[in-house]
Amino acid sequence: MKKTIGLATAVVLAFGIAAAAFGAEPGDKHQVQTKTGVVKKVDADAKKIVVMVARELTFAVTDATKIAQGDAAKTLADIKEGATVTVVYSFEGKDNRVASKITLAAPAPDKEPAPDKK
Repeated sequence: MKKTIGLATAVVLAFGIAAAAFGAEPGDKHQVQTKTGVVKKVDADAKKIVVMVARELTFAVTDATKIAQGDAAKTLADIKEGATVTVVYSFEGKDNRVASKITLAAPAPDKEPAPDKK
C-alpha cells in the first residue's frame, strides 16, 4: 500500500514538472529569465541594450527597469560597452525581451603598483 501511494505521488509530481516545463512558451510574460554577459551596445535613444551571452541578445529597457551597481541606483547612461551585466527579463511577444532589472558588476579594483625593490 505504501509503495502504491509513493509511486502515485512520484508519477503526479513528474507529470506536474513536465507540464510546467513544456507549458512555458517564449511569449509567456510570466516566464522570467536571467542572463549574464558583456555589453556590446547601449542605445539610450531606442532604450535598448545588446549583451553578448552565448550570442548577442537585445533587451528593451523601460521606465520600470531597475538598474543598479551594488546598492547604488544607476541609469542606462551609466552602462558602458565592455561592462559585465546581469539582466533579469521576460518576453513580451515572441522575440521582445524586456529587462526588469539590470545589475552592473562591481568595477575591478585599481591595481596598486608593486613596490620598488632596491
